[in-house]
Amino acid sequence: MKDSERVTHWIEAILRELSTNRDDQGSQLLEACGRECARRSNLLDGAVRTRKEAADKEDRDALFAAFKAQYFDTPDFSKEGNTVMLIFRDCTCPLVKAGVRNPSLCHCTVGYSKSVFEALFGGTVEVTLEQSILNGDPACRQTIRIGD
Repeated sequence: MKDSERVTHWIEAILRELSTNRDDQGSQLLEACGRECARRSNLLDGAVRTRKEAADKEDRDALFAAFKAQYFDTPDFSKEGNTVMLIFRDCTCPLVKAGVRNPSLCHCTVGYSKSVFEALFGGTVEVTLEQSILNGDPACRQTIRIGD
């Protein structure tokens, strides 16, 4: 067995164990992993830069429009009021691209998205994963609610 296959199986085993954890502790751990992944991403850097360069840091519509134009200009990324909708037709996670298929991994994207959008909007956000490709859905769909 190749080292990469062994790593994939090891990650799958961890995810299986985390998914059996009660009290949502496994989901919380994976969310923390997603936040850590975001800390090393260009997307989080872009959100920070967009906010820093904004003339009005309280204008959420302008922040969103600037971020969208620079990083994800697609109809699958939209904002209405304090709600952002984000849809990915293909999974962008490098672990999935490496062969990990456990749907528990999708809790990681919640933490990733929280980090990015909290940096962009300068406050807390609530992220709900509505659909997931690893759960058999046709796309990954997130609803991001911006706190007041």
